[in-house]
Amino acid sequence: MKLKIFIVCVAVACIAGIAAMGGANKSSPQSMNAAVGDTLTLNLYDKTYTNWTDTLSGGYWYQTYNDSITSIRFGDFVFSHLPAGPGASFGGYYWDGFITGSNGDNGRYGLDCPTPMGDPCDSTHSKPWVEHQWGIMAGGGLDSSCNTVKGVPYLIAYWGFFMEPEYYNLLHMEGTPPPDSMHCLTVHLADNSLFAPQEVWICNHPWPYWGNIYGDGFARPLTQAGDRFGLFIHGVKVNGQEVLHDSINLAVNIGEGIPPIQETIWEKFDLTDLGDSIQYLYFTMYTTDADPQWGPNTAVYFNMDRLKVVNQGTAPTSTLVRQTKAPVTTVPKKPVEVKDYFPLTSYTGGEVVVYDAKGKEALRTAVKAGEKVNLSKLPAGEYHLRHGHRVIPFKKVQ
Repeated sequence: MKLKIFIVCVAVACIAGIAAMGGANKSSPQSMNAAVGDTLTLNLYDKTYTNWTDTLSGGYWYQTYNDSITSIRFGDFVFSHLPAGPGASFGGYYWDGFITGSNGDNGRYGLDCPTPMGDPCDSTHSKPWVEHQWGIMAGGGLDSSCNTVKGVPYLIAYWGFFMEPEYYNLLHMEGTPPPDSMHCLTVHLADNSLFAPQEVWICNHPWPYWGNIYGDGFARPLTQAGDRFGLFIHGVKVNGQEVLHDSINLAVNIGEGIPPIQETIWEKFDLTDLGDSIQYLYFTMYTTDADPQWGPNTAVYFNMDRLKVVNQGTAPTSTLVRQTKAPVTTVPKKPVEVKDYFPLTSYTGGEVVVYDAKGKEALRTAVKAGEKVNLSKLPAGEYHLRHGHRVIPFKKVQ
């Protein structure tokens, strides 16, 4: 498969054809007025979007942790958000899918890990990224001419990989993926019309960008020859046939011991190779820093804007392939059983927080590089462990 390296490209002015309708969540009814053959462009710059952010809470969508909302709508486009439904935010400390951000923060929240002297890192060296996950390396979203402007909103995507069939199977420790597994990051048209994808703009998110260089509380830096991190774009047709866009590398390493090549700008990608009669798109991510049991260590975020498609009208209901509803929660049916020590080890160390079944904090500690998490003081029961960007369910047994 041909690889696309995330390199500097000359920005091309956006083509007109913007659908300027509506609010940002399902509580804002909107009508779909696009005709067959119309070009539809995601336009987060439109000032009519009144609910996309709450600047008082850091410049991100104020409904981010509201798990009664499973989609976020902008005009003609509907993006998944917490698609697992009620309970998926685990008491308001987890989210996945798409949200909007506007603060333009591209800062680095952590020190070198490992340290220059080779000492192990602790929580003081890898400051919590959770409070700073709303940024973008370009410094802002795209205006109507595709210029980067601070304060203009953009999409933030977080890939809840455990919902995908292959990871769902792994984390549930079952023989086959259950029928209710699904894709985390999806987009379709508001009236379920078919469409022909044209282009999309992608940018690096700060958490994986800086983590790929220095490591973080969970991931190692991508300094090994051949390391890479990026995303796939999948198109699903009405008959269930799937087409795959060339992989998009957000970071790639070409030499042992050197930082990876990665960009801080928006780049436009042509999506016409996906063809036509697409019912919905979904996005997955990949990294060479992955745990064989728990999945990606790299923080699986990216930024997106200005998705453009051509409306091709509705298809007969009988031909549509519906994505199966996810479980009521994303808690595995068979959570990992542990006694005094959690088997997860960290590359650099960092803060670990454990929550009980009701979402209440039960333990907060820090681990050094390679150190297991001591759970001996916890009573038996079901918990969730948060380390870095990941939330892992487990059951404490005596």
